Amino acid sequence: VAQAAPRPPATLAELPRPVVVPSPAPQAPVAAQAPPPATPQAALSQMLPEAIARQDSVGPLLQSLATLVAKPATLPEPVLRTALAVLAQRIAATNGKVHPADLERAVLRSRLGLEATLARGEAPAPMDAKAGLLALRAGLAKWLGEAPPPVPQREAAPPPLKGLPLRAPDFNQPPLPDAPRDALRAVHGQADAAVSRLKLMQMASLPDPDPGRPPAPALRLELPLLIGHELVMAQLPVSRAGTRREAERKRGWTMKFALNFSATGEVGAEVGLLGKAVNVALWAAEPETAEAMQASLTELAGALEAVELRPGYLRIRHGSPEPEKPASGQLLDSTS
Repeated sequence: VAQAAPRPPATLAELPRPVVVPSPAPQAPVAAQAPPPATPQAALSQMLPEAIARQDSVGPLLQSLATLVAKPATLPEPVLRTALAVLAQRIAATNGKVHPADLERAVLRSRLGLEATLARGEAPAPMDAKAGLLALRAGLAKWLGEAPPPVPQREAAPPPLKGLPLRAPDFNQPPLPDAPRDALRAVHGQADAAVSRLKLMQMASLPDPDPGRPPAPALRLELPLLIGHELVMAQLPVSRAGTRREAERKRGWTMKFALNFSATGEVGAEVGLLGKAVNVALWAAEPETAEAMQASLTELAGALEAVELRPGYLRIRHGSPEPEKPASGQLLDSTS
């Protein structure tokens, strides 16, 4: 004969209340609870103010990890393994060139949809960028005994907000502290800042909520390129062209990127591809770099034709892009 299940422990509502001062009605805490966000946009919007305050490029973290793994005795063994996995996400540019397959893998492992993957009960992909940062941050907090507060070290990179132009500022930073524990506290802060930046990229990659139009695929990425011994962070949004071309059964894509090399300064590009036709607009913050790029336009046209593309307009200009006129309700003081 099956026995009756034991009675569960008493809930808070069933426990006797000490009569000391009048207590609020038990329904008040339940009524005060806010409903869960209705959309991914609303969920990420709740994280926006804190993420902007804490965010920074993953570049400083990668620089610090490269310094620490060169002296592995300074890192606990579990943290060392995670640090090596995070460093493996850098894209090595062999002979100054990035292989398309390496770029594709980097885009896939950026995993801006990590939470959606976990919600479906699926395991994160190997070398998942966000999962690696979360594991590193958790491992450092465990070794330090707590999650230390953020350690301010330098001026953070501009946040990747939707509608703002791509910028790739220099991220040189002071050296890590000599004391191993202080160095790991600083690295924990850098990992936390990189996670916050990924949250902002997730929000920038979400489509605008417009019930009258289908969401257009778009991604806002920050990919680490290892060019020789120099780490360069590539700012990269990728989106499909407008619906006007869909009716023509032509697949159009627009890609922008911005880089900052020590030898050239900040440079960027916008590439439009429609079938085999391609348009390229380049810019450089330094006038000498813009002049050198202008002189190489013929070489660029030949390189595009060599991969069976038809060059359209090829333009070079001096100066970084200006922000577009902000829409009503945009957060403005985040970039001031």
